[in-house]
Amino acid sequence: MVIVAALALITPAWATEITLSAPGTDGWKALRFRKIERQTIYTAARIDDLDAVRAVSECAASALYLAAGHIDLAQTPRLHWRWRIEHGLQIGDERTKAGDDFAARVYVMFQFDAARASLWERLQHTLGTRLYGDPIPGNTLNYVWSSHQPQGARWTSPYTASSKLVSLGDGPLPQWKEEVVDVAADYRSLFSETPPTLLAVAVMTDSDNSCQQAVAEYADFSFLSR
Repeated sequence: MVIVAALALITPAWATEITLSAPGTDGWKALRFRKIERQTIYTAARIDDLDAVRAVSECAASALYLAAGHIDLAQTPRLHWRWRIEHGLQIGDERTKAGDDFAARVYVMFQFDAARASLWERLQHTLGTRLYGDPIPGNTLNYVWSSHQPQGARWTSPYTASSKLVSLGDGPLPQWKEEVVDVAADYRSLFSETPPTLLAVAVMTDSDNSCQQAVAEYADFSFLSR
């Protein structure tokens, strides 16, 4: 993917908060998957005095992403946002490929670190980049709102070991909920190494595996110091 840096405002170096542009506005781009025909529909809207994006998935999956290469996790390691779910999913086991659907998830994607990768991983990344025509991420963190996995549950994606999932809660989420996660600490805990440079932040509402309907909203993204 071609990554272009975007901020809602210019933030001085000494600031403790970097505010990202509102999801669905300038700088956020669609991320589609080659083998998935139906796309989630993202619509920017003013909701409850928040500049938000509304995601509607009908047996679909796609994401919106925003460049984050300008973020220095040593200075602002914590990611803040708000989300809520209008219509959730009922998934039996979200740790399997068949159950890998989430009404709301936030991705943090990191640049591929060739120095730490095996020869096979470097080859796969090179082939993937040629196939898709744009740079693709290395490791990713997925913060999800789950059907059944309780807050704090962590697991490896059933699709790839380079993607780790963290549940921030489960069940209904009818009201806006504010989240703050320590991206740098979570990366070190889950991958047992210092995080490489950030690539992008993304939101995704997906229901392609279970072929259900999911509706969620996302707003108010920023990176914070500790």
